[in-house]
Amino acid sequence: MSELKQTRPKGTQDFVPPDSERRRQAEATFRHLAETYGYREIITPTFEHTAVFVKSSGETSDIVTKEMYSFKDRAERDLTLRPEGTPGVVRAVLENQARMPCRLYYVGPYFRYSRPQKGRYREFGQVGVEALGEASPLTDAEVIFLGDAFFRSLGIHDCTTQVNSIGCRECRPGHRDALRNYLLERKEQLCGDCRLRIDRNPLRVFDCKVEACRQAVEGAPTPRQHLCEACKRHFEQVLADLTQRSLPYEVNDRLVRGLDYYNRTTFEYISASLGAQDSLGGGGRYDYLVEEFGGPDTPAIGFALGLDRALLAAPPAAGPARRHLAFVVWLTESELGETEKLAAKLRADGIPAQVDYDARRVKAQFKSADAAQAACCIIIGPDELAKGVYSLKDLVSGEQHEVPFDAITAAVRKRFRD
Repeated sequence: MSELKQTRPKGTQDFVPPDSERRRQAEATFRHLAETYGYREIITPTFEHTAVFVKSSGETSDIVTKEMYSFKDRAERDLTLRPEGTPGVVRAVLENQARMPCRLYYVGPYFRYSRPQKGRYREFGQVGVEALGEASPLTDAEVIFLGDAFFRSLGIHDCTTQVNSIGCRECRPGHRDALRNYLLERKEQLCGDCRLRIDRNPLRVFDCKVEACRQAVEGAPTPRQHLCEACKRHFEQVLADLTQRSLPYEVNDRLVRGLDYYNRTTFEYISASLGAQDSLGGGGRYDYLVEEFGGPDTPAIGFALGLDRALLAAPPAAGPARRHLAFVVWLTESELGETEKLAAKLRADGIPAQVDYDARRVKAQFKSADAAQAACCIIIGPDELAKGVYSLKDLVSGEQHEVPFDAITAAVRKRFRD
């Protein structure tokens, strides 16, 4: 057996307080915001059959060819840790025969084998929404607006929204042919991956980060130059509604997103404070994916936002650490029974409470309370019990006074600080 390693796997993170609390607060903010737009939470497995992602993301996508954590179980089934959220959501909606249209959101961990760097991890947190059964360009604009609203709720004010349209089944073939011919003439300037993409999926060349490839596609035909009339109208309405909502945006003709299932509207959120990994997340319309999974013809749009990058871009928490804990301190073993009863009462009233049963001295119990970031200590001793009061000490201000038994819950709540 190999020696036990005392470090976390490469590309993963530990979240200890207060970082874990900051992360949970961001998740709670997203949940609340999504629900105010009519989305309901969906929870899917952490791993799926590999075919779910191959079919949706595309056999030639970087996710499938380079980044998936895939394995065989003991029954020789091909399984994959989920690298993204949309395919699992679509699979779950069809398998559980969810009524459409439906609006769903998700929060959870995702996995990709990529080179770890600032803002890029092999296990990462994502939040996302999927609006299935909605075809209106106004839905596109609302979804884009929702993502921007989440970042602003975290205090990220340098977020730039980029949008594009990559067309539909009717107009994409014309652009594909024009782009392929353009790339063939410049094949020697492209990296090895992009040479393969010329025949497999030339649109992905726009996603390449190699500088030579970026220069080679500088004058390449763009999807918007080949949009059919229906796609043009759709995109014009998206932009008009974003303007109506007073959401600043940039049209980026090379924004295609790296997944096969997108069509028409694509969008991405960029933060200058993140450096090279400047994308906070993005999404797009995927009107054909449900049908490709064996379901009915169903328009849909969604996004996935990176929680780790959002927290990197967000300003640090202001002020002192959040204190929402009452620590019950006992003086002698005779008060332990009353200590347990008070802790149980506080918890029943919705107040977090803790007791240090190991510390025999009051000073040690106060040290435990401080380490636990308690807001206050409630002291129970013979004198307090005789008078029908508790001694309540505020651990921030240092003030201490007596509180009657029946008023302790209200007194403790006043000591809690957000």
